[in-house]
Amino acid sequence: MIWLARHGFVSLDFLRHIHARDVQLGRTAGFLRDQFVQSTNLFTVPLWLAGLIFLFHAPQGRPFQLLGWMFAIPFALFFFAHGRGYYQAATYPSLFAAGAVWRERWITSLSLGWARLVRGATFAALAVGGVLAAAILLPIAPIGSPRNVGLRFNGELREEIGWPEMVEEIARIRNSLPVPAREGVGILAGNYGEAGAINLYGPAYGLPRAISGINTYWMRGYGNPSPTTLIVVGFSREFVERNFESCGVAGRNTNPYGIKNEESVYHPDIFVCGAPREPWPEFWQKFKYYG
Repeated sequence: MIWLARHGFVSLDFLRHIHARDVQLGRTAGFLRDQFVQSTNLFTVPLWLAGLIFLFHAPQGRPFQLLGWMFAIPFALFFFAHGRGYYQAATYPSLFAAGAVWRERWITSLSLGWARLVRGATFAALAVGGVLAAAILLPIAPIGSPRNVGLRFNGELREEIGWPEMVEEIARIRNSLPVPAREGVGILAGNYGEAGAINLYGPAYGLPRAISGINTYWMRGYGNPSPTTLIVVGFSREFVERNFESCGVAGRNTNPYGIKNEESVYHPDIFVCGAPREPWPEFWQKFKYYG
């Protein structure tokens, strides 16, 4: 809170920006659907629904009813404020636990044969749900394998591919510059993925830390002394030509697997540019953005 107060409660600006973006892109339209598909999975829906009923209606669940309200209140807030589906995900473990208590109480009322059947069916359903979730959410198969269904259904996995190759290409471009330009070079990244990859893999190549206008990277500034030559990744040709001197394409952002992701499709060009057309302080003041 002290940090936020000293920085003008910048998190509120960030939240307003990404919320407006998500609504505009339609990412909040499926909030209710996501509660049955994305935030949990179809095989666990009966369990968390049973937990919700147990907490609000069963006498044994009433001492723990606060857990039910910890689900219901955020659910209502996210629904009416147009939150994204996965925002609700952290409230489900308590419902799973409550549902498991209700299930065990119900099973103990059955005959031994029926109890074994229900327990077996429950564990089988949870196992199938776990395997399906792992196949979509985790990189459990090689990238080029047809068994890697996660790359087809999970866009986040596609975005994890190609970062070492991008940094290696940036290092190659840096090493190809004349010595004076190399000494004053800065690396300008368009998003936090690119900036993070440069800062993670770059030291092995002797690269400077990335600068960027996104989120809190903007607060860290552009360095002192300011760069005189820039390697720019993550921006369009129109942007760099409008904002920087003497820009040219020096490399490509690709990956060895041919995976189409944000870096390889939407901004594959890596540029070498001069300084901003405006003085650095004026340019940087306008360069702040969120993502």
